[in-house]
Amino acid sequence: MKYRDYYEILGVDKKASDAEIKKAYRKLAKKYHPDLHPDDKDAKDKFSEVNEAYEVLSDPEKRKKYDTFGKNANFSAGQNFNPNDFGFDFGNFGGSSYTYTTGSDSGFSDFFDSLFGNFGKSTSNFRPGSQRFTNGSTFTSKKKNTLNAIIEISIDEAIKGCKKSVSVKDSKEIKNIEINIPKGIKNNNKIKIDGSKYGINAYILAKIIIKDEDDRRLDGIDIIKRERILPWQAYFGCKKKISTMDGNLMVNIPKETNSGQKMRLKGYGYTDRKGNKGDLILELIIDNPKNLSKEAKELYEKLQELEE
Repeated sequence: MKYRDYYEILGVDKKASDAEIKKAYRKLAKKYHPDLHPDDKDAKDKFSEVNEAYEVLSDPEKRKKYDTFGKNANFSAGQNFNPNDFGFDFGNFGGSSYTYTTGSDSGFSDFFDSLFGNFGKSTSNFRPGSQRFTNGSTFTSKKKNTLNAIIEISIDEAIKGCKKSVSVKDSKEIKNIEINIPKGIKNNNKIKIDGSKYGINAYILAKIIIKDEDDRRLDGIDIIKRERILPWQAYFGCKKKISTMDGNLMVNIPKETNSGQKMRLKGYGYTDRKGNKGDLILELIIDNPKNLSKEAKELYEKLQELEE
């Protein structure tokens, strides 16, 4: 396992104040935010490192344990070490032996989990939420829970991006969290937020639902739109002005169109976060007019007589 120098990751001195650590974190988080680098894996990895470093150094208890271990072991960034070869001297835990395990769901590195997540799972006398060492000491692991939320947005909100407020219950308190939803998000995508910035000791996992509309819905990155036409337009064909994401478009409706028939307009659909653009699919619906003039009604009656 490689040792992680959280001070080096944030670019701060080991004696840095809380304010200096927060300032450095905000600068780097903004620089490497995935929304600004959607296709850059290195930026995403760097963003995760920065979040992990801040998770430790912004928490007085975690920072103290991390500093104690780093001082005693005298590691440098990237140096390989075997956790089983070291006693993590956090308070009265010095010199204790333990079995190292992986597989935590913390979302951080194995190095983080060894210190704060799955740290010291004993082969005996183990109970959930704590680790028991051979010298009888225990270390309670406080992992962040995940609070789930569902946010419904319209197609237009998905196209443009928006901000939504969601109510989250943390213990006995309900807090309103404002979530930035990036433009081009796909239906059922999830956004993960660290609730600590809102005073919540949990992650918020918001599932985004893009709602169907009466005459419009998303199918992946295609937009399916119901377009109503009059019976004579369906029979003789016509030109019809269609509203698209890129403005109005004149479309030729073919003659003898049946209700439910579809037309695909290439490249006029939804644009996702990677710049992929879908199609606009017109579902043509024959719609009988609700108010006919006297002349039109007479023509309809004559047509019915001819057909009979």
